[in-house]
Amino acid sequence: MKKTQKILLIILILIFLSIGFMVRGKSEGILFDVSVLEFIQGNESPILFKLMKGISFIGSGYFLFPIILIVSIYILIKKEYYILKLLLGSTLGCYSLNFLLKQLFQRTRPLDFFLVEQSGLSYPSGHSMVTMSLYLTIAYLITKNQDDIKKRRYIYLLAFLMILLMGISRIYLGVHWPTDVLGGYIMGYVFYNINLKIMKE
Repeated sequence: MKKTQKILLIILILIFLSIGFMVRGKSEGILFDVSVLEFIQGNESPILFKLMKGISFIGSGYFLFPIILIVSIYILIKKEYYILKLLLGSTLGCYSLNFLLKQLFQRTRPLDFFLVEQSGLSYPSGHSMVTMSLYLTIAYLITKNQDDIKKRRYIYLLAFLMILLMGISRIYLGVHWPTDVLGGYIMGYVFYNINLKIMKE
């Protein structure tokens, strides 16, 4: 890992912790939370609601766990152990870390903004964190032997688009404060980089 990358990760972790301790044990929004929530939910419509609910479902454990299980069995049969380690790390490992972080910060979800029922704690957003880690891992695996720079860029662009939409869907549905999503993105990116470093090919 390059020195500049290490510095970036340290800065991101410090930002994450700063937000975390600002929201620890709280049930209200901070910084831009309320204004962003009100703005995004101001465009409410039945079609948009269904779309956001569908996007959110794709990032849930109900969808991801069966898919990862099937893919893992296939990869295991193919004996692609490096790919298997990366995928399991970016999902199960990231989910586990997210659970621990939520217990640490104990933030209440934005109950007054709920469009759907959601249990559990709020910071950081698990959907945002795991999606960031997983989609970047998939993009990395697809492009690591790809020489065409344009194709690499398109794949990463698609990954970031999916990551962005996931975060927006969680805010739109009112189940996360925007700072939860930001924290999820930060730790998902940090986890992705650490996972790559640890799971050497």
